[in-house]
Amino acid sequence: MDKIIAGLMFAGGLYFGMILLLELGRRLGRLRQRKDEEAARAGLGAVEGAVFALLGLLIAFTFSGAALRFDARRQLIVQEANAIGTAWLRLSLLPAKA
Repeated sequence: MDKIIAGLMFAGGLYFGMILLLELGRRLGRLRQRKDEEAARAGLGAVEGAVFALLGLLIAFTFSGAALRFDARRQLIVQEANAIGTAWLRLSLLPAKA
């Protein structure tokens, strides 16, 4: 029980810490933008490129995992169909009364 409470407190602390730092960054950005409009936008292109690259990687890994699961599911269906077909063929070997 103590681990659950500690985990929830840790997650809550991280959540509120992120919210606090996001607000701090927003205020600092607004302050910097008021002082010099051109300097505030100077390094934004590189940051946007990095964020979009990471988003692209995340999407690529997601689709890759989904494709792997789809292929595994397809293989299981083929194996089950082969097993049913084999059982059907083996049934024809038995006499009709059996």
